[in-house]
Amino acid sequence: MTPELLSRSEVEDIVRGVWGRLLDTDVLPTDDFFEIGGDSLLVVEVLLELREHGLDLKASAVFKYPTPAALAQFVTETATPPPATVTQAPPALFLSADELWKTHRSTWQPNAPRCLFPLVREGRGEPLYIVHWGNDAGFVWSATSAWGSGRPVYGFEAPGFRGAVRPVTTINDMADRYLVELLEQQPKGPYHLAGHCHGAVVAYEMARKLRARSEEVAVLGMVKPSALERFVSYGWGLDEITRYRLESLAAQFGLTGDESLDEVFSRMRKEEWYDDRLGPQDLPRLQVQWSALALALHQYEPRPYDGPVLIVQDVKDRADTELNWLPVLPQAETLWVDHGVDLPRPTLRDPRVLELMRSKLAP
Repeated sequence: MTPELLSRSEVEDIVRGVWGRLLDTDVLPTDDFFEIGGDSLLVVEVLLELREHGLDLKASAVFKYPTPAALAQFVTETATPPPATVTQAPPALFLSADELWKTHRSTWQPNAPRCLFPLVREGRGEPLYIVHWGNDAGFVWSATSAWGSGRPVYGFEAPGFRGAVRPVTTINDMADRYLVELLEQQPKGPYHLAGHCHGAVVAYEMARKLRARSEEVAVLGMVKPSALERFVSYGWGLDEITRYRLESLAAQFGLTGDESLDEVFSRMRKEEWYDDRLGPQDLPRLQVQWSALALALHQYEPRPYDGPVLIVQDVKDRADTELNWLPVLPQAETLWVDHGVDLPRPTLRDPRVLELMRSKLAP
């Protein structure tokens, strides 16, 4: 049935059903998608499922009309959409990929900023190396530094996160870039690697490359790894992904488009997205960097790895993880965690995760 033949209540029921299944909760007509556990990445899955019901919507519709009632009225009465808080990122936040590539240097140049830096300098045994994707860095580093269980701990940040450097656009290139600095720091194994979220994918590829060099990888911890399900269109390039990213930020931080970069940065700092080594002027570059990393992840398909792996994953992502990861990980040990939707950044705050990581990494 086409949207023109659906009543508002029918569209509302479809939306509530899709959201309820994806978020594993009962959804009321007035529930805000982003307040009941939804996020920008899940919006794409919402759009795909709504399309199966004949509702072909853009991501901006969910951001502008984030309740089932508002979205249903928008669909059935497009000429007179319901009142809603219109969100929009400030124009200054957008930087095209062409402009960035013209004005920033390669991460492979000798004077480019380093990606590896110490989190815990003192300790015993081989270091733990943690790969992070690039945002929420301040919180992630404070949460994961304790994983080392007495070891020195180092962190990797993506090329382009600090300084006027172009991002890389494949997982393979990112792993190669990190390995240059890892091997300078520790020429021989055994190596202890861990990654969070999309950074877990990079840590995985680093482990594969080290084993191909006949090096020992004693521990590979993948905490809440990307489930490798698509979250952007396969036809999108960097600029399209960046615009989608900015729509997400506008919704998440309540932007109207009139804010200065200083105001946007202040709001993001309060949520521990960035630390004081970055400033408002870095925000446009960082969004393109995020887009490049998203594109890299979107193109990635894991090859088999027969070393020991510890996967800590949200139970809601179990099916995708079992489909996309476990078939290529014959020695994987898994911990499925379920926090509900009320705890922010739940996996990194879960004491079970800290205890498990520390037990695996004890010198």
